[in-house]
Amino acid sequence: MQNFKLAILIVAGVFYTQLISAQQEYKASHYGEPGDLYLYNRLPLGFSNEIVTQDGPDVTWDLSANLNLNTHLNQVVEPSEGINQFNFLTVCSLSGLSTFDCLAVWNSTDQAILLKDSLFLLDFTLYNLQRYQSKVSNLLLENFIGFTVDLGGTPTQAVIVYQNQDTVIHFPIVYEKEWTSSITYGLDLTPAGQNILYQSNQSRLTKVDGWGTLMTPYDTFDNVVRLRSDILRMDTILQNGTDTLTLIADQVEYMWFDTNYTLPVMTAIGLKGPNDSIIINSLEYVYEATCPTPTWTVEPGSTTYYLDGTGSVVVDFNVLNSNANTYAWDFGDGLFGNSEGSISHEYTAPGEYAVAVFGCMTNCLPLNNCSFQLIDFEILDTTTSVTNIDGKELGISVYPNPANESIHLCIPNVLVDQQYRILDMTGKLIQTGTMQDGTSGIDTKAFANGLYTLQLSSPSDPDAPIAFVRFIIIR
Repeated sequence: MQNFKLAILIVAGVFYTQLISAQQEYKASHYGEPGDLYLYNRLPLGFSNEIVTQDGPDVTWDLSANLNLNTHLNQVVEPSEGINQFNFLTVCSLSGLSTFDCLAVWNSTDQAILLKDSLFLLDFTLYNLQRYQSKVSNLLLENFIGFTVDLGGTPTQAVIVYQNQDTVIHFPIVYEKEWTSSITYGLDLTPAGQNILYQSNQSRLTKVDGWGTLMTPYDTFDNVVRLRSDILRMDTILQNGTDTLTLIADQVEYMWFDTNYTLPVMTAIGLKGPNDSIIINSLEYVYEATCPTPTWTVEPGSTTYYLDGTGSVVVDFNVLNSNANTYAWDFGDGLFGNSEGSISHEYTAPGEYAVAVFGCMTNCLPLNNCSFQLIDFEILDTTTSVTNIDGKELGISVYPNPANESIHLCIPNVLVDQQYRILDMTGKLIQTGTMQDGTSGIDTKAFANGLYTLQLSSPSDPDAPIAFVRFIIIR
């Protein structure tokens, strides 16, 4: 009987070992490459720190109760898509490296992750951050960060180059694995007109401290592995050659990985507080909503309006069946607007107008999925009459619309040869010619993006248009 019990214990032990070893291994081959992108949802403050900071085996990180949406895109690109090589070498010297060293750093960099995050350094806000990385063997190394900074009112690209590489990940990511890394970097802002020298020393202790299930309001990730990095950074700032300021930041960064995704499915950043407490101040997770088919339409309420006694009229544009979350308007009078739904606009001159509206969905994929509508109407006053007729009433059509390299104009056979003029939105004459009955093509390769009016008139009186059609060029 004792031998039987011993056999049971051995089998149980082997089964437990297999269970542990079966947990996810996130390898270097799983991590992102240029072209990868994900939509992330960033949560506002107010979630439970205890849920986020749980560690150990078979944890459930349940954040499914927070339905707030605030999405943005993270993507992996080639280094030159973040900053070109010439600009990099120009600003790299601010980090205290020689041109030769800067070139070596550039040549060793494989990719960049473009983020929407910002950092604050003294009186400067560093925005549109980029993390420039390389994969060497089983290491993900970070070589430098890029950003845009406002210097005297001019947005300027800049970089901070590490004097030694930071080991962000040691692949494969498996439970209880750990590693360390330390970096130094500097920034001399004197050439930029600021008498500031900045030096930073940073140490990183990383441990894969948990695995389990991650639950968000929109997805459940059944098999994730989580790493934690404790980052201690000491910044020394020398101002005006004499004033020295030392700042210490004790940060914690978390990343959750799933082998089905090439970037972390969730990240969290926090600060260490008293008694080893952690205050999470930033958290975001992958949000995989797919854009629905556009259903929205716009109704202007009428096709004819009249100027009132003040010489103006307000036109209401009512958005119906809205499923876009942002609308961009070209009101046809040289003015533009943006809204999240219906909008009104005041016109002060009679004439035929075409309003172009783009409705876009910015919180789903494909990102910035947009559709387009063109709205025609006329504004009259009591002293003029308009004889210019919408070509659609005469059976005249233009396609494709929106167009790219060419348009085709279809004219009923009952109409004789017509003269045409193409005008841009400002009324500038772009092109003239003759259209025959049937279908004729017009080359639009040289046309800029925008809205155009094609006027048709009799060859005997080309300055008196009798009909018009409108089309838009989008590339």
